[in-house]
Amino acid sequence: MASLIKNTNKLKNKIQTIVYDFFVNSSDFNGIPLRNISQKLNIEYEASIDLIKELVIEDIVSIQSSTNPHIIGFQHYPIESQLSILEEAKKIKEVIHSFGDFKISSENTEFPICLYPSKIFLSKNRTLAEFGNACYTQQLALGEPHLKPIFFEIEVLDRYSNDPRFDFKFEDYSGRISCRYDENEKPIVRDEDDIFLKTFGLGFDENGNRLAVVYLRYLKDLTAEHQIYWKSREKSGNCKMLEEYHQNTIQGNWSSSYSIFSGFIGEQKCINDLTELIFSKALFRKTFEEENRPKEFTFFFTPTLKNYNDFILLLDKMISENINKDFFERKVELFEYKDLGNGLVEKQSKGTLQIFEEWLTSVFNVEGDGTISELFKPLKKIRRERQNPAHRISENQYDLKFTDKQKQIISDAYSVFRNLRNIFHQHPKAKSFEIPNWLENGKIKTF
Repeated sequence: MASLIKNTNKLKNKIQTIVYDFFVNSSDFNGIPLRNISQKLNIEYEASIDLIKELVIEDIVSIQSSTNPHIIGFQHYPIESQLSILEEAKKIKEVIHSFGDFKISSENTEFPICLYPSKIFLSKNRTLAEFGNACYTQQLALGEPHLKPIFFEIEVLDRYSNDPRFDFKFEDYSGRISCRYDENEKPIVRDEDDIFLKTFGLGFDENGNRLAVVYLRYLKDLTAEHQIYWKSREKSGNCKMLEEYHQNTIQGNWSSSYSIFSGFIGEQKCINDLTELIFSKALFRKTFEEENRPKEFTFFFTPTLKNYNDFILLLDKMISENINKDFFERKVELFEYKDLGNGLVEKQSKGTLQIFEEWLTSVFNVEGDGTISELFKPLKKIRRERQNPAHRISENQYDLKFTDKQKQIISDAYSVFRNLRNIFHQHPKAKSFEIPNWLENGKIKTF
């Protein structure tokens, strides 16, 4: 009996060492496949599972069972659940696939199993000196789940969005960051700034204020210096990830909703296509879909006066300064005459919004209570607000109200463009024009 116990303990120690060494020496804090243990020790597969179960009970080994068990995904599971999974794993069979002289083994299960040192075992035995000040890499080295969401103040992104040495790209509710490279494919930043953040998303705190959220596994791709910077902006409390980001990154589903920024850009593109079809000339000089989308056209917005003013300037450039005056040639008078007194007059160019409104009023009758004048009010408001940052120096300030103001003004502009698209779509020449389904029936959301 004593000899049996001694042999059992010897095997358990070997398993403990194999699991620990595999994790420590892996490139991405990976676990070792379950069947590898019996193969390495040359013992029966079922017997190896019984030994592993004892190590799980002792909280030395932890298992992951999923479609991708090679990383610690979301959590360490309760010991009872692990024991149940391991017992069921005795039924799993190895399948050998032959491809000519090549043979590949797999297991007849959708949820294979990998083994890891437990968090308690790692905290007692793993040294972290090799990771220096890389605080998020240290967490992974101690067995924290790779897909644990970490939340940050939205301001953490300013360091990258305001620095032209970084490539800062985003979609509706996600983005990525990398440094730029020169013509010789060398980074144009110092080594400490040579970073890559594969993805970040949009989250919210308990008060609904916007946050940035990053899965722990991607934070390890930051240098130690940048990990310290992100750590200084970490947000605790009851924080939540935007549902669409979770669906896309975790569930692997395409979201059926679109941001109001995408909606605005889509409506503008639609208006241009319609006016080109109807009048053989586009209303706007350019559109902003795909790579033409400005990086400031985003919800990842630090609520400061400067950022709000920059957003207003951008929006005005996309609307009034982007209207093609040639579109109105021979359709409406492009100039007006101002009485200077003493029989003198001055010829002045009309503003693009004034020209557009006069022309649309002359060719389209609004049914119901609305008027063309009412339709243009939000666009004129944007033009008026533009005058402040354009002609006055103001001290910058931080205020959450700028988030709400941004939401309101882009929502109003989107509504105007949607109505304009509906107006042009009623033209007889536009009967065959198909509105993109995502614009007509999709969920356009303000996050």
